[in-house]
Amino acid sequence: MVRTRKGVGTVSVVCRGRAAHAAIASEGRNAIAALAEYLVAVHKIPRELEGILVNIGRIEGGSSATNIVPDLARAEIDVRLSRPDDERRLLDRLDELAEPIREREGYRLEVHPHLTRPPKGTGVAEATAFAAMQKVANDLGFPPLTWVDSSGGSDGNLLYAAGLPNLDGVGPIGDHLHSDRECLYLPSLMPRAQLVAWFLVRLARGEITLPRA
Repeated sequence: MVRTRKGVGTVSVVCRGRAAHAAIASEGRNAIAALAEYLVAVHKIPRELEGILVNIGRIEGGSSATNIVPDLARAEIDVRLSRPDDERRLLDRLDELAEPIREREGYRLEVHPHLTRPPKGTGVAEATAFAAMQKVANDLGFPPLTWVDSSGGSDGNLLYAAGLPNLDGVGPIGDHLHSDRECLYLPSLMPRAQLVAWFLVRLARGEITLPRA
């Protein structure tokens, strides 16, 4: 099961240059080259800022005519944040890295953040609920439950941000997310359903008491 999750979002980067014929490229401003330079620097951010992950997931630019200096290029970057203040740290660094390109004549570089899920933490209510879930698993003869910190986002992020304690990752077990090997282990369906059902039964009976958030 999942104890904490990183915040999740994307950052859109738009670089604008100046079109020209490739034979007189010095008159143009190559937006793809400038954006590529910026993205190489962005790729190093996880080594500079602890707890922050970035993944350059998509790049677009240019046209079907390769004899034109491209005046527009775009990129989409997936970002993962460990703490609430990581958003400011990340955006400050993205702007700092953009300045050398922005200062060049004929270039514009815009950074547009879209952070959709804040980090999910763990409070007393979650810890109490997890301990109760562990006891249910033990009483049912299931293997001991553990919980881990995850870089992936879920609806648990949104619930936690709204002040609603929640147990995360209680569903069936799978592996190899977002690959051609992604799978769900069918033998985990029944035990996980039993685990959640008996937890809810004991909660309804008052055998499990959770502190208020």
